[in-house]
Amino acid sequence: MSSVKRDNKKEPNDIRIGMNSRPRNVIKYSTSVMEEKKLNELKFSAVGGSIGRLLEIVEVLKVLKPGLYQQNRITSVAYQTVDSNSKILNEKLYPKLEVVLSKEEPKNKTEGYQGKLDEKERKDIEKIMNERREQREKNRGRGRGRGRRGFRGRRGGFRGRRGFGRPRRGGRGMRGAPPRGRGRGPRGSNAGRGRGQRGNTTPRGNRGRGSSN
Repeated sequence: MSSVKRDNKKEPNDIRIGMNSRPRNVIKYSTSVMEEKKLNELKFSAVGGSIGRLLEIVEVLKVLKPGLYQQNRITSVAYQTVDSNSKILNEKLYPKLEVVLSKEEPKNKTEGYQGKLDEKERKDIEKIMNERREQREKNRGRGRGRGRRGFRGRRGGFRGRRGFGRPRRGGRGMRGAPPRGRGRGPRGSNAGRGRGQRGNTTPRGNRGRGSSN
């Protein structure tokens, strides 16, 4: 869905700005209209809360396209709520701003007329805009780098996997190692076999076998 509101019956340079309009898309479209259609004039309109978005678009276009003249016109529009009998229940007035950008200096200048930007002032603003854009791109790149996690931070990585790393006491940390004995028991008995073979214990090979006389 396009973010630039246009009516098929209207001219391509007649652009209406809404709350969902994206300034970047509108600026791109406006530039293409002036270059491809060879039009010397752009007409913008916005109502209510979208007026601020329109002003932002116009200021950027005047920097990107040098030599544009601007004329502003402020009016109001009424939105009515009616019932089934066409009786007006409620009526609200909203401000409306109409802006015309033209390459040629207008003959009839209204109260909202603004001349083209001074070239030095335009270059200074353009420089600030480029610096801000570069800074946003750098911050965006840093955000992507910090978002990725390495092997060390992953759950279940090599450091935390069972069966690897330094073996624990009693040979329990290696696969295939004999199980550690349960219970300590008194020294010198077979019950203490799991604690490093302390005391005089019966050899493992003879465990459970009777002695022959």
